[in-house]
Amino acid sequence: MKLQSVKILGIIALACTLLSACGKKKEEKPAPQANATTVEEQAPVAEEPAQEEPALVPIQSLNEPEEKAAPAEAPTFKSSSIEQGTSGPFVIQVSIQTSRKAANNVVSKLSDQGIKAYVAEVENPGELEGTFYRVRVGYFSTIANAQRFGKEVLAPQGYAGWVDNRKNDRIGQPSVSEDM
Repeated sequence: MKLQSVKILGIIALACTLLSACGKKKEEKPAPQANATTVEEQAPVAEEPAQEEPALVPIQSLNEPEEKAAPAEAPTFKSSSIEQGTSGPFVIQVSIQTSRKAANNVVSKLSDQGIKAYVAEVENPGELEGTFYRVRVGYFSTIANAQRFGKEVLAPQGYAGWVDNRKNDRIGQPSVSEDM
């Protein structure tokens, strides 16, 4: 019974110490308590060296006017030995969107970088159902030219895509009511 009472008193004393320490702003070391362990049994405490915190950078408020220099010119693609033609059987598909507006936004971004692109509307492409808008870059006379243009011009600009036949611009899966 005495042992149990001593444990309860110890727990209460520890809880009071923790609660009183929470309200203090300065970090104080707790008073040494008499323990049954000896100094040799206690593990040495290694203090970590103080690490400097990184400098904080202020966040610009959305309400504050921007104080920037004149806007930088839109980046243009690096020159390539492969140029886009006005005709050719091959194109590079760089995106497919669910809305014409989103597809036109991609075309606009490409145009700002000096890359000619267009939108091809298609019904039920692949495993997708509904109307989708393919964003395509073209035109190229050979598959090799289209692949090279993709690697040299589109990839550095962050665009991935694949080469397709221009004839597939409008081809998707026919709906159930259409018979061929």
